[in-house]
Parts: sequence; structure tokens; C-alpha cells
Amino acid sequence: MKEKDIPLIYVTSISTLLVYFNFFTIYSFFVYNGFFKDIIPGKYYVLIPIGIIWILNYFVFVRKKEFLDNNFKKDANGGMLIILYILFTAASFIVIANYNRDKIFKQRHQQVVISKLKY
Repeated sequence: MKEKDIPLIYVTSISTLLVYFNFFTIYSFFVYNGFFKDIIPGKYYVLIPIGIIWILNYFVFVRKKEFLDNNFKKDANGGMLIILYILFTAASFIVIANYNRDKIFKQRHQQVVISKLKY
């Protein structure tokens, strides 16, 4: 790895995290609404999709420098769109996570109440 490639690694990592948060938010929304059951058994299984997204992101967009072919211009509108995208991603992730946390808390509370009633 060359020293000039280090910023590309940072770009890949940050964009991968943002894309992963988007996927995980959609996944959490579907789990919350009961479209399917939770299929992520543990926290280590989260690293596998992040790794796959990172590798795809790096080899498809960053390594070939295809993102430079889009002739992006530095302007205030582009910067604001990026900031809004990041804020929307973070806000939607937090909102869905809070809904899921409340649902899990209620389910666990019901299980405790039921187990106490049995005794």
C-alpha cells in the first residue's frame, strides 16, 4: 500500500459504514414490523456484511477510481447534500434502533411477568 492510497482507504471505510447503517436500518425496520425474524445471531455476524460491503466498495469504486469519472464539482449544494445524507442516515438508524429497543424491552418485561405468575 502506498502512502497516497491511505485517503482512499478512509473514503472506502466511511462510505462502507454509511451504506451498512442504511442496510441495517432497513433490516431493523423489517424485523420490527414482523416481516421476518431476527437472523443475526450475534454481534460478530455483523462484521461479515461490513467486510463484504467494504471489499465490494473498494474494488468496484475506489480502486479503479471510478468515482472520479463522475466530474463532481466542489460547491455548497453538494456539501449540503452529503451532510444531509449523513444526518438522515444517523437519525433514521437511531429512531429505528430506539423502536427495536422498546420492543425488546417490552417482550422481556412480559416474559418476566409470565415467569413470576407461574410460580
